[in-house]
Parts: sequence; structure tokens; C-alpha cells
Amino acid sequence: MADNVDSKVSERRQTIRWNFRISNIDAMLSNVAVGMVTPFIPVFAIALGGSNTEVGLITAVPAFINMLMYLPAASFVERGGSRLKITVRTLLVARLLYLAMAVVPFVPWPQYRAAMLIGILGVQTIPNVIMAVAWTALLGDMFPQEERAHLFAMRNMYSAFVALISSLAAGVLLDRIPYPANYMTLFSISFITGMVALQYCAKLIEGPIRPRPASRRSVAERLRQPFADPECGRKFSVFAISAALLHLGINIAVPAYSIYHVRTLHLSNSVIGSLSLAAGLTTVLAYPLWGRLSRRAGHSVVYLLSILAYAPFPALYGMHGSVTYLLALQASIGFFNAGFALTILNLTLQHVKPEDSANGIAVFNMLINATGVLGPPLAAFVVSRYGVTSAFVLSTIVRAAGCIVYIVASGTDDTFVRLHKTLSPSALRRRRLNRKTRGVL
Repeated sequence: MADNVDSKVSERRQTIRWNFRISNIDAMLSNVAVGMVTPFIPVFAIALGGSNTEVGLITAVPAFINMLMYLPAASFVERGGSRLKITVRTLLVARLLYLAMAVVPFVPWPQYRAAMLIGILGVQTIPNVIMAVAWTALLGDMFPQEERAHLFAMRNMYSAFVALISSLAAGVLLDRIPYPANYMTLFSISFITGMVALQYCAKLIEGPIRPRPASRRSVAERLRQPFADPECGRKFSVFAISAALLHLGINIAVPAYSIYHVRTLHLSNSVIGSLSLAAGLTTVLAYPLWGRLSRRAGHSVVYLLSILAYAPFPALYGMHGSVTYLLALQASIGFFNAGFALTILNLTLQHVKPEDSANGIAVFNMLINATGVLGPPLAAFVVSRYGVTSAFVLSTIVRAAGCIVYIVASGTDDTFVRLHKTLSPSALRRRRLNRKTRGVL
């Protein structure tokens, strides 16, 4: 009997190791596209002749579709059987649309090119949102909760490293190859690497497929469930409201950054790529540190430290246009980007019940994407009327509100006691003395 239990434990650990390795390869290949395409989509829109409003819509339209699609996506995933198969099929559709983006500069009606790009991004959002729900739930199924901080930190470190190298390479490529061949090359590379990534994604070992629900839930029931849950509801509510305010501040700043870089400072594509590199490099280096801290002090402490750094960043960023100053700020915020990205995923999974994970993830992401609908048009209005610096100040105010909600709900005294216990010299010394190797890898 004991041998049978040991054999099952050993098999489970081997499965986790396999899934960790394969998901790392998939993530690294997928992040070639993230690094090459994502930072330059607003720049691409400007090159196509897009206005400030259209640059804002680059973020707002996908976010609006995300907001509408998350609950139907959750229902589809719950009733669709294998989450792995859903992930692979939707990724295939989404990555085929990179080829459509590649030909937009050749459309014979220049006045419609930016609008066509926005339309393609909107269509791509539909398979992407289904994939996001299925993939996040799949990650929760594949990796045990006590190991996620370590495993996700390492996985994010590897994928972020590839993304930042890809971003730097993309900036050089865009500057050295004439327009529009440069963007065509960029999207073609992203498509090819995305297809190779799919081959690895399909090799993941999925756990037992959850039974399909016997009855459908109404939209109101789906929206209410994560907030009303007697066990997780309060924590989910506080986290969701705080994260929504933080993301609203982020989405106000995103189009402002592109306008600031291109139209105010007149930076080259290589310099823009270098800014992403500076943030990305410190993000890569910080993931293991945040993973260890999260495992020892808890995800909430890491989240709080990250958002406290996030709040003043946009206002500081708009204070001076020196490339050296911007690089230093990007390198600084990159350190906290790792903690924020790591805890957003972990806290989302932690604050929903495993049996309702697809719906809880969908409700949370729908709320976050609602901020993506509001943020960019608001940024475009503020930039056009008051200037880009005012948009940065507004972003800081909204982010600070997210920090205050989380601190007040957690209890001011309790919050700072936890921070002191985590960061005091004696606690750091004790952790160094008691450091042990953990994890299944």
C-alpha cells in the first residue's frame, strides 16, 4: 500500500516537472511575439497615420471586447471539456491574425489603415480571451498551490527574458529595415515562433477533465458568485477593487507613454526598445527574489510592495525627458513589475474556489478589462486638452487610490506590521540562516 502511494507521488512529481519544462518552452517561444509586437503596436498605429484617439483605441477596443467576452468565455470553458484543447485551438486562431496585421500597410486606402489594425486587434481578442480563461484555469490544475510561487516565478523569469531580448531586437529591426517591410517581418517572425510554441503547448499533460455543469448559470449569478462566496468573497472583493483601480491607472498611462515617446520626445524605435529592455532586464532578475519572498511572507505582502512603487511612477516619468532618466526609472519599475505580475496571477487563483476557478478568473478579468475601456479614451481626452503630463498625474492619483483601498481594507496597523516583519533586518537575517531548498524541481 505504501509503495503504491509512493509511486503515485513520484508520478505526480514527474508530471509537474514535465509540465513545468514544456510550459517554459511554450512561454519563451510565445513571448517572442509579446516582446516584438506588443511594445510597438501603438507605434505601428502612429506609422499608419493614426490619431491620438486611434492610439487610445488600440488598447480600448480589445479591452471592451474582453469585458463583453469573459463571462461567455467562462461558460464555454466550463462546458467545453479539455482546457488544454481549448487553449491550443484558440491560440492557433489568434496567431493566424498576425499575418493579417502584416499586410495592413499595403491596404490601398491610407485613411483606413489604423482603423483596420484596430479591427484586427479586436477580432484577435475573441480567441485570446477564451484562451486566457482556459489557460489560467489549466495552470491552477497543473501546479499545486504551495508550489505556484516558486514555479510561476521561474517560468515568468524565463519568458520575461525572452520578451525583453525580443523587444530590443524588434527595435533594431524596425530601424534598420525600411517601412513597411520592417513591420511585415516583425509579424511574420511572431507568427512562426507562435506556431512552434503551439507544438510544445499541445504536449502538456492535463489533469482529470472536470465534469461539465448540469445547468447553466445566469450572468447575474456568475457576476455575484466570486464576491458573495462565504469563504473567499471578502478577500476577492478587496483584491479585485484594488487591482481594478491600479489597472485603470495603468491604462490611462499606456497610450500616454507612446505619445510622450514619439510625439513629445521624438525617440527612435531603438531607444523605445531600450526602455523596454531596461524594465525587462530588472524584471527578469527580480522574479526569483519575489518568488522567494512570496513563498515566505505571502502574496499579499509582495502585492502591496509592488503597488506602492507603481503609484508615483507615471508622475515621476513625466518630470524629465532625458533618456538616461527614463532608463533609470524603467529599470526601477521593472523590479516591481515582476512582483505585480506574479501576485496578480497567484492572488486571483488563491481568492477563488478551484471548482469555480474559470468563472472567478473571468469575473476578475472582466473587471480589469473594463478599466481598459475607460482608461485610453480618458487619456486621449486629457492629453489633447491638457497635455501628456496631466495624463501621467491622473494615472498616479488613480493608482494611489488602489493602494489606499488595499491598505485600509487590510487594516493599516496590520499591513505595516506585516511589512516590518517581512523586511526588518532581523527577519532578513533569520531567513538567510534558515534558508532551505523547496519545490518539486
